[in-house]
Amino acid sequence: MKGIHGNTTASCRWVRLFSSGLRRNATGIRPRMKPSKPVPAGPEMGLPRTAEPSIQEWRATMTKRHYLDELNEQLYFLSGTDREDVIREFESHMDDTQAVRKDLSEDELVDRLPPPASIAARYHAEAKESESDGGDRHGNGEQTKRRGWAGFTLNDLGSMFRFARSEEKELSGTAEDVERVEIESISCDLKTEPGNTFSYRIRGRWSDDTVPAITRNGGRWRIDCGLDADRLELVLPASLVELIVKTVSGDIDAVLPDESNLTAKLVSGDLSCKGAGGVFAVITASGDVSVDGRSTDVDVRTASGDVRISGSSGDVNVASQSGDLSIQGVSADQDVKIQTMSGDVRVKLKAGAAPEILAESISGDVSSPGERVGRRPVSNTIRATGGPGRVHAKSVSGDVTLE
Repeated sequence: MKGIHGNTTASCRWVRLFSSGLRRNATGIRPRMKPSKPVPAGPEMGLPRTAEPSIQEWRATMTKRHYLDELNEQLYFLSGTDREDVIREFESHMDDTQAVRKDLSEDELVDRLPPPASIAARYHAEAKESESDGGDRHGNGEQTKRRGWAGFTLNDLGSMFRFARSEEKELSGTAEDVERVEIESISCDLKTEPGNTFSYRIRGRWSDDTVPAITRNGGRWRIDCGLDADRLELVLPASLVELIVKTVSGDIDAVLPDESNLTAKLVSGDLSCKGAGGVFAVITASGDVSVDGRSTDVDVRTASGDVRISGSSGDVNVASQSGDLSIQGVSADQDVKIQTMSGDVRVKLKAGAAPEILAESISGDVSSPGERVGRRPVSNTIRATGGPGRVHAKSVSGDVTLE
């Protein structure tokens, strides 16, 4: 495997407002908080009192003093002494950053920091972990990092302000004869489009230790975006066989060349994909999934995200715990299997399509207002003969609707 180095340039544009290192999961990975998924609010959740403001509101109103006052308010669950320590430490880091980056105004510095509600959520989560394991994160009587107030990792605090001090950078490059591309990221957003020649462009604010790693082995490319990349843009050629993506909280917006396949694993990021003739396989915990195009087969497994599939000409298999599922344009020769615990299911058949149908819900309503199965009253099960395809839609407590 040989390394591929693109051109690195500094840019004044800000791709993202949030720093890296906000939340750490059990594997040590730290996805950034995103404004599109605000932190649940309210004392009953044990989290900040108020929901996160929009980016526009936050940027328009937050000065350094406002930021610290809001952080103090959001940390209501800490003692007065602990809150004072936290605010003092944050103010010290902000002063140090302004001393190093004299070109940054006070408002510009605040723009580079996470919203106070996100930071408060991290403090609360770390405090709960500390209480549950007695301050021993690994069960061996030792701690791998010095911890501060309410369990907040001081190394992460330093990382957050190192990010605020840095300028945006970029890596880019092109290549021929690319057949397979593998992407691994923490919170980097991915956007792809088809084109004549493979190219990549990565933007972010990384240090020498967190610069993205790009390697090539023949027609196979691998891009590890690292901790501090914000956005990856790919142009994918017709020679592409498969795109493989693994991300924690990054969003995926992919338009694939015809006959290309997609395999994606996400924790909380959203996925939108368009393609023709390929096979799409998606696994996600809470992100929403949207698939549009004449894909051969679609397989989606999610815990709580919503799923929308339209235009698929092959088999469709969707399994969800609580997300709502919508399948549009089902033909007579497709095999479609949809299962969810508590989400609602909606299936729309193509005009004239008459596959075999089994739609059922244990405690939800099942209805089919279309002419295909008649305008029967709501019931818990609907069956209809047909073929050669088969549609099986099942929900435990959600509603199932056939159109």
